[in-house]
Amino acid sequence: MNTISYDSIAPNIAQVSVDGAQVNVTWQCPASGRVIGTSQGTMAADASLTGRVGASVKRSVASEVIYGAARILSSLLGGVAGRVVSNAAYTAAADINARATSGVDYTEASRQTAIVTAFDAVKLSFTWDESRRQFVAR
Repeated sequence: MNTISYDSIAPNIAQVSVDGAQVNVTWQCPASGRVIGTSQGTMAADASLTGRVGASVKRSVASEVIYGAARILSSLLGGVAGRVVSNAAYTAAADINARATSGVDYTEASRQTAIVTAFDAVKLSFTWDESRRQFVAR
């Protein structure tokens, strides 16, 4: 097999976790189920106008919801307590907003491309089995 595609390595994916632009993949042999190794790839942000606008809208909506809740909480308490809670709520809201919108710049296609790139680091541990039409452990 010359070209490695996402579909050809999908059976080898045991687990995928995404942290910002970093994609961490645990690889397995589909024949034995044995874990072979782990590797990482980096997603590229969607540079299209549609992608950028969509990400901006998602950030705006999340921001309004989170900061709106913080404003309501601080106004309910009022006075000094409201200001103290408001500062803590806005700090927590900023953290929540950052986590809630961390992946909006990336598409499923960029995630799959990062996974294919990550496979390069472990591909010597696999061999293509033409009869199974899968990569299996060496």
